[in-house]
Amino acid sequence: MSKRHIYPCINHFKLWAALLVIAIHTSPLTSISVEADFILTRIIARTAVPFFFMVTGYFILPRALKDNKIAFTYLKRIGIIYLVSMILFLPVGIYAGHFKGAGPVGILKMIFLDGTFYHLWYLPALLLGFVLMLFFLRTLPMPAVAILTGILYLVGLFGDSYYGLFSEASLVHTCYDGLFHVFEYTRNGLFYTPVFLFLGWLLSSKERPSDVFSLVAVGIFSGLILAEGITLRIFDIQRHDSMYLFLLPLMYVFFSALLDGDGPDFTSRLPKDLPLFIYLLHPLFILVVRAGAKITGLQIFVDNSLVHYMAVSVSTFLFCWAALFALERIRARFKS
Repeated sequence: MSKRHIYPCINHFKLWAALLVIAIHTSPLTSISVEADFILTRIIARTAVPFFFMVTGYFILPRALKDNKIAFTYLKRIGIIYLVSMILFLPVGIYAGHFKGAGPVGILKMIFLDGTFYHLWYLPALLLGFVLMLFFLRTLPMPAVAILTGILYLVGLFGDSYYGLFSEASLVHTCYDGLFHVFEYTRNGLFYTPVFLFLGWLLSSKERPSDVFSLVAVGIFSGLILAEGITLRIFDIQRHDSMYLFLLPLMYVFFSALLDGDGPDFTSRLPKDLPLFIYLLHPLFILVVRAGAKITGLQIFVDNSLVHYMAVSVSTFLFCWAALFALERIRARFKS
């Protein structure tokens, strides 16, 4: 794993995962079918964020465990990205009323747990989860880490997609209500992130399943997670829809299959950080597209969900590509 290797399918899915995140926040199929949109955005697209965590678990975590300098550099980089993102979205958050009535404690909770804007939860979750995994893997044997991260995920699961299994009068329901005074969702760096970082690390440190097994397993677990998500929706059990039981085995075999994928890397000419920039900046372009539609009277860019999604995706992609290309040119000029 220390050898330099190109993983074209991993690189391709980084871009697709960023576009799936946009889909989650724009619901592109609602104009066609609410049920189809649920399957796309609330089940299929829920592979995107775990994938990004597993990329970190596979490529960064093994090196960080061996070298504290690498760990510190990575945490500092994510911390700086989060700080810049918070500053960038601060005016939008104030305008949208996200901080209204929050108070000092509420604002601290947003910064360290929930994120200061709806998509920024990913960054504090990554920071906390990464630190926890460094501690777990350095102090506990691998089977214990597997059990511990699995238990944390199960605790989060019953505060997310399986929340409605408990009656409001139950002790479990009361305990979760207490937890939700501390953080908004169990989809966070304590319950959600560690297990996917662990799965990525596990694939980097153990022999992977065969490519045939992985592909067959992806088909099986895809069917199972679809059945799980649809069933939970029918019985109206979900408080949120980020965490599924079958998401764990699906992500393990899916990531393994992506690692084994071969062929040309069509993203090689794109800036390396393009998926990250798309993830971070797309909410701004949701606002831009809506404002543009209002000013021009072209309401199709808002009223038609698929057109809206395409407009947000294309404008975000083009802006991020151009910005990163310009940054690379500026850096090259200063180096020369």
